Amino acid sequence: MLIQEPLSTLDDFSHEEFLVIVIDALDKCGGLRHDPSGQKDYNTLLHTLWHWVEVDHLKKFKLVITSRPEDPITQTFPESISAHVNIPSGSNVKPGDSVSNDIELFLTSHLNAMNMDETWVIEAHSYLVPHAACMFIWATTVAEFLQINPEQCFHILQTREQEHGAGRFEDLYSLYNTVVKASFGHGLEGEEIKAVTSILGATIFAK
Repeated sequence: MLIQEPLSTLDDFSHEEFLVIVIDALDKCGGLRHDPSGQKDYNTLLHTLWHWVEVDHLKKFKLVITSRPEDPITQTFPESISAHVNIPSGSNVKPGDSVSNDIELFLTSHLNAMNMDETWVIEAHSYLVPHAACMFIWATTVAEFLQINPEQCFHILQTREQEHGAGRFEDLYSLYNTVVKASFGHGLEGEEIKAVTSILGATIFAK
């Protein structure tokens, strides 16, 4: 209603003046998987978006959606009515891709700010950039993890890969697992204990 009704009152305008509406992470809009009401809302949202694309008087804007290619979404927006752009991730990312370059700059900046020996920075850089695999959340998680104790935490990451293999280590949840185990192993401080308690409490409550 907030978008569709105002659009229906607009006069026609040129392609250069199109409004652009961006819906980021549409695949995350379904609520909890075991929540029937959330699933119903999700299906309604998909139908509404399809309606915007199909109905002539609403074709006054460009609708840009980012999402994993999940079946309900790809079925709602087949290539016959939409243009699909594949953004590679994981092993599909090639050196020199724009996202890969951005992540490299991000990690380079953080590693240089740690005041470590140059040899260590070069080794960490050559190791971490390929492992980030086009995922900024992977890179930011690693950057924060290394702040605790750069040399020791970097050794933990390398050991984890040797134990479980590169394919599994590149998985984001495997990285989270490594960070949590390492944090408990170092002994948590007072504020860290409060944060962990709060997060685990919220997780249990949600379940």
